[in-house]
Amino acid sequence: MSSHEQIISSRIAGYLFGPFLSVDLHLPTERIIRNMHIPNSLPSAGTQAVRNISYVGFSQLASMLLSIGTVAIVARILTPEDFGVLGIGIVLIGLFSGIQDFGILPSVVQRDTRIEDSISVGITLRVIIAVLISGGVVAASPLLSDFFGNAAIPLVVMVLCVNLFVSVAGFPSQAVLTRSLRFSNLAIAGVLQAITTSSVSIALVFLGFSYWSIVFGSILGTIVFVVSLMRFQKASLRPKLEIPLMKDLLGFGSHLLVVSLMGFVVFGIDQIIVARVLGVAVLGVYFVAVRFGRTIGEQMASAVSRVLFPTMSRIKDDLERLKVSSIQTIRMISILAVPLSLGLSALSPLFVRVVLGEGWVEAIVPVAIISCQGLFQSLILPIANVIFSVGKPRYISIQASVQGLLIVTLTYPVAMAFGIDGVCLLTTFLSLAVFIYSIVIMAKVLRTRLMEVVRPLIPSYVSGIVMFVILVVLCAALPESIWTLAFLAALGFALYLIMLHILSEGRDIRAFLAILRGALPGIGQS
Repeated sequence: MSSHEQIISSRIAGYLFGPFLSVDLHLPTERIIRNMHIPNSLPSAGTQAVRNISYVGFSQLASMLLSIGTVAIVARILTPEDFGVLGIGIVLIGLFSGIQDFGILPSVVQRDTRIEDSISVGITLRVIIAVLISGGVVAASPLLSDFFGNAAIPLVVMVLCVNLFVSVAGFPSQAVLTRSLRFSNLAIAGVLQAITTSSVSIALVFLGFSYWSIVFGSILGTIVFVVSLMRFQKASLRPKLEIPLMKDLLGFGSHLLVVSLMGFVVFGIDQIIVARVLGVAVLGVYFVAVRFGRTIGEQMASAVSRVLFPTMSRIKDDLERLKVSSIQTIRMISILAVPLSLGLSALSPLFVRVVLGEGWVEAIVPVAIISCQGLFQSLILPIANVIFSVGKPRYISIQASVQGLLIVTLTYPVAMAFGIDGVCLLTTFLSLAVFIYSIVIMAKVLRTRLMEVVRPLIPSYVSGIVMFVILVVLCAALPESIWTLAFLAALGFALYLIMLHILSEGRDIRAFLAILRGALPGIGQS
């Protein structure tokens, strides 16, 4: 499984604004499945998966809470235009991060021979690519300024490129930790980075550094992440120039780069078009809405998918076991994602006014819509990893190609006609279509009936819809205050649990508690 989430694009976006780019853009293909190196000493697939997910899930939860708190504080000081400038910088640096990785990390992870040489050559490649990208940004800075109508954007992007060079130092340690599936160490490093990024950003914004506070916070956070990795796993930083091995690594990663670029089209081009058509200030509103709306679902997808593929790859030859594990996984994700996503959607008017302030009222409708998109995204990526684990990547390639084509062709006219609300509806309906397609394909590759996949999801979705309707009514009737928001959030969750218990006859809650009991013993172990 690619650990692309650990590199800098997801560190900036994932630990400050939610993991819009934290989805695993380097989806594996048949070759990774055939060659994936899994240590023989691992415990059972189910136990290892639960404990690994608990490691990464803890990191994601801490990061999400820090993200929400940081944006709530910073949004009361920065303007939508400030967030728009940041949005462009983060989207572009996410693209550059994918290009820099070029599938090098998963290529090293899956190798069985010449591991140290591969890491040394990987260092050289990442430095070369970072230099080329940074040089390209400098050369294209006048074009970027003209295209977006904002002179600050090129400089922000250039400074964020520092992360590309800093991340190289952590590459050897990250590769070794990932190969040995030491997700607890990766999770701790992620939490330390999240704390650093948030604390530095908040401190600097109060000192008057505007959007630069977040830029500098992200760089210091990346430094802390790299230092933490090096503390957990010492590894040689010696670069090596070996052309045949370079060709081998790049050859392996070239198809992953294509998927990464497709991921940028699917998850990033809408923000580029919004900035171009509607302006940087409007992008700031859309950017914040995307951060909150997608955070919950994509954090869950990131946590699960980071460890799901290696686990599923180990049991891919046992179709019945794979089917049971896959359905159980998406069932557990739904139990958590449904109340969180639909709850935020229902409470978006109160949430935006109380948490972000009256200056962000234009984000109410986008947050409400994109929260539903986050729910769909919470399942799309884990299902994609199941499909890849059985060696059927063409289904996902077709889906990503069609989705990307529709986003490219439709976002511009929709933005012109309906503004950011229209763009939110467009991307959410496309995510719904992908979700339905993914469920159908999952049933096909697992050779099971569609209802066997869908039926376990029904209690959580019905419970969530009931909760949603009740919260919408109460949100409109009660006065606006932080105490009302806290009360409705608690009430909504309680209603959801009651409905879930009734509809599943207690099975879903018992199963979820069993999963937690399996996860807790893994906390703190490496």
